[in-house]
Amino acid sequence: MRLSPVFVALAALLVAAVAFAAKPPSGSANITSLAASGISGSADIKFEQSGLARVHESISGLTPGVQYESLVYTGSTTCGSGTSAVLMTFTANASGRANFNVIAPPQVSPTEGSASISVQRVSDNALLACGEIVVQ
Repeated sequence: MRLSPVFVALAALLVAAVAFAAKPPSGSANITSLAASGISGSADIKFEQSGLARVHESISGLTPGVQYESLVYTGSTTCGSGTSAVLMTFTANASGRANFNVIAPPQVSPTEGSASISVQRVSDNALLACGEIVVQ
């Protein structure tokens, strides 16, 4: 059986399109202390084709046993401004650290425009650390 030159050309174009498909963007944030809280850390974000985002955060300087939330603010690089969504509620370990991975839905995936990520204490909603999300 002989393959048509048109079929071969289309197959080659399909392979080339898949090989050169745009890689989904990624992002990161350097989370720094606010109000001398001593909390700092980092967030790495990998955006998927589906619109979901895989977020890894590593935070230190927390009070052991205290419950915190990490929030994303879209539409602003300033934590506490813009539209917010909770990424994760977590409790600091005995060393005052937290490391976690979470899959965020599309409405929390800031691939365009400005965004920030924060650490807030659950008991009083105190904003303790913030970082601008830089998308590459």
